[in-house]
Amino acid sequence: MSVSGNCEICVTGEVRHTCSRCAQLVCDEHFDEETGLCVECLSDVGGGRGRERQPPDAPDGVDTYRF
Repeated sequence: MSVSGNCEICVTGEVRHTCSRCAQLVCDEHFDEETGLCVECLSDVGGGRGRERQPPDAPDGVDTYRF
């Protein structure tokens, strides 16, 4: 699929990707290849460059389960 236009975040970059969560059309600068998310969704879900990510099914702030 070919998409042309400006990034919906910075409005200056050329669209190269579509966020898999919100479907925003974004440029290379505002897209995370590893997750397939735009930078806005990445910050909403707690991801980001340089931060350790938890598995998607882990509740916020919990890294160990005890029974």
